[in-house]
Amino acid sequence: MFKLTEAPALRTGKYELMQLSIELLDNTPRLSIAPLKGELEQVQKCLQRQGLSLPAPTEASLGPCVVLPLGQGQWLFQGVLPNLESLDGLVALTDQSDAWCGFALRGSKAPLMLERLVANAPATYSSGKAVRTQIEHIGCWVVGLAQNEWQVLGPRSSAQSLFDALKHAADAVDALTDN
Repeated sequence: MFKLTEAPALRTGKYELMQLSIELLDNTPRLSIAPLKGELEQVQKCLQRQGLSLPAPTEASLGPCVVLPLGQGQWLFQGVLPNLESLDGLVALTDQSDAWCGFALRGSKAPLMLERLVANAPATYSSGKAVRTQIEHIGCWVVGLAQNEWQVLGPRSSAQSLFDALKHAADAVDALTDN
C-alpha cells in the first residue's frame, strides 16, 4: 500500500514589498456542499443553528469557516469546517482540500495590484464580497476579508503560475507608486 504525504502547493510562497505582501496559505480543509433537490431550506436551517449561512452570489460568509458560492446550488466551505452530521441525506459533499490553493494579499497597495489583475471593479471584492474571475487566464476567487486584506483562491495545479502573476503585478505597482 502506498503512503501519501501532504505537500504544500509551492516550495516557497512568500513575497513582500513595502505596503504589500503575498503569502501562500497553508493547505486548509475545503469542502463543497450541494443540497439535494428540495432540501435547500432544511440545509439552511441546520447551518443557521451552527452560526453559518449560505451566501448569495458575489457574497462571502466570513469567520472561522469561510463560505463562498461556487455556482447555482453549490457552496465551498473552507477553514474550520462545521459538524455536518445533521446534513446526512440532505446534501452531496465533495472534499476539495487538495483542489485549491490560497494566497493572502495584505497591505495598502493590494487594491492597486488587484486593479491590474481583476477585470471587476474594486467594490466587487471589498470585505465580505467574493468575485469569481480570471487572473492570467486562471479561474480564481478574490475574497475580501478585511480592510487591506484579501484571499485569492485558484487551482492548486496552477499555484506557481498564479503566484508569478501576483508577484509581477506587485512589482508593477511598487515601481509606479511612492514607497
